[in-house]
Amino acid sequence: MAYNYSTLDKDNLKWFPNDNSCATLRTIKVVSGQIRGFRKGTVDFRYPITAIAGRNGSCKTTVLALAACAFHNSPSGFKLSGRKHSYYTFSDFFIQTKEEAALGGIQIGYEIFHNKWKGSEPGAGWQYRIKKPEGRWNNYESRVKRTVVFLGVERIVPHSERSVSKSYRGKFKAGNNHGWEDNVREVVGRILGTDYTSFSYRLHSKYRLPVVAKKDQKICSGFNMGAG
Repeated sequence: MAYNYSTLDKDNLKWFPNDNSCATLRTIKVVSGQIRGFRKGTVDFRYPITAIAGRNGSCKTTVLALAACAFHNSPSGFKLSGRKHSYYTFSDFFIQTKEEAALGGIQIGYEIFHNKWKGSEPGAGWQYRIKKPEGRWNNYESRVKRTVVFLGVERIVPHSERSVSKSYRGKFKAGNNHGWEDNVREVVGRILGTDYTSFSYRLHSKYRLPVVAKKDQKICSGFNMGAG
């Protein structure tokens, strides 16, 4: 079934492709070499949604990992709990054992709609990540600045299916709030159509367990929530 564009969609189509203030990623292109199964290919991202579908091994996750590596962030920028850096590098996703061939001879291009990146004229521009054989990826700090959050598949596995969560179920304790919990409670409640009165995380070591209270004061932990 074809997508039917609403009036809002049509208005956004006039605005979104011409707004250079958000450092919008428009294209990923493997110019040379091969990274996993992705060899000399191009992926375009367009409004309103880019859906990536395919069989196992068709490089869906690889494309998402490459997208996460398109931007940089300041050391003090936002980062997920447990992460050392506020930005992503190829070593976060593409790892080889001693027996595997090292990555090399790779050039990846990113087309980004930017606003005066490195003093250049606003508009669509290209930046490249390059890795020579036996060398390192070129300077990450030269990337366009933007906050990126990569939610890997392990973050949507229900706690009832995580052996670590089940092993520590009796050890999770209340932690300190960070100030954004009420915003999460309101947004998630609005999406799910449920009136939550509180949201917080219980902590043990580096592990977290979400806990909510409903209007009827019933408490529900991540063990009894869906993956979403």
